[in-house]
Amino acid sequence: MHLRQRLWKITAMLSICLLLAGCAQETPERSTLKKSGEKIRVTVEVRCDTAIEKGLAKQKKWKGVLPEDGCMLKKTKMKMEKGSSVFDQLQKVQKDKGLQMEYSGGEKSAYVQGIGNLYEQDGGRFSGWMYSVNGKYAQVSCGNYKLKDGDEVKWNYSCDLGSDLDGTDKEQAEKWKEKNE
Repeated sequence: MHLRQRLWKITAMLSICLLLAGCAQETPERSTLKKSGEKIRVTVEVRCDTAIEKGLAKQKKWKGVLPEDGCMLKKTKMKMEKGSSVFDQLQKVQKDKGLQMEYSGGEKSAYVQGIGNLYEQDGGRFSGWMYSVNGKYAQVSCGNYKLKDGDEVKWNYSCDLGSDLDGTDKEQAEKWKEKNE
């Protein structure tokens, strides 16, 4: 009986190890994109102009945190692996440029809570970070938006659900606020 229990435990452990090893395999899509070595050229910029316009930089707690000109990261050229997402790019900015960033969710469902120590709701109830690619605000998580060669990504802080940013659907933002207030 003692031998049977040991054999069962060993079999169970081996089964778990094999299962975990199988889960760790890369999908063909991931392995070809991430290991291809093919690079794309993109740019990124991070701004908090609406927070500055709202006067946050003049408040004592924001002195030395928020740049007075609203520019947290000037337009920067980068090389990224083909298949990278906007979130991958922001993580690279965090690593290479030391720009603080915090997020919640997983890689595909990432929600950026704060950049440069400026967080959602710091600028009011409807404030937070939004990103645009080539001047258009995306309707998907930054983890789901795949970059293409030549893309220009811009992260902007909004103090009013995007209605204070050029290029957003101001009417949709106002309807959402009316419905949810």
